Amino acid sequence: MMNWTKLVEYNESEVRRGALLRFAAGQPFEDLVVMMVCEAPDKSGRLGLMAISGYKAGVNCYVVFPDGAVPYQLSTKWLIDNWQKWVWPGGDVNEVMVRASLEAQEIT
Repeated sequence: MMNWTKLVEYNESEVRRGALLRFAAGQPFEDLVVMMVCEAPDKSGRLGLMAISGYKAGVNCYVVFPDGAVPYQLSTKWLIDNWQKWVWPGGDVNEVMVRASLEAQEIT
């Protein structure tokens, strides 16, 4: 099982599809939300985020990242640099946690 790591300390150059991001949020989410990096529903090759915790879990893709920024990949540096613009305007990227996708045996 992989532990959570601060996004700003993440040693990977990319945050891959299926990776989880945990961060402090608020309306329309709970105080703490977990989102998963997912493919955009429009099949454009872009990636986005979908909530997998709380009231909004699985409802819709929360954000689809822009063209050119992430063609089937999400640069860790780009995500850090653009956190407040594209993910959570009031959030502190220094407190965002990341981990690889869940393994089946982790879910009991």
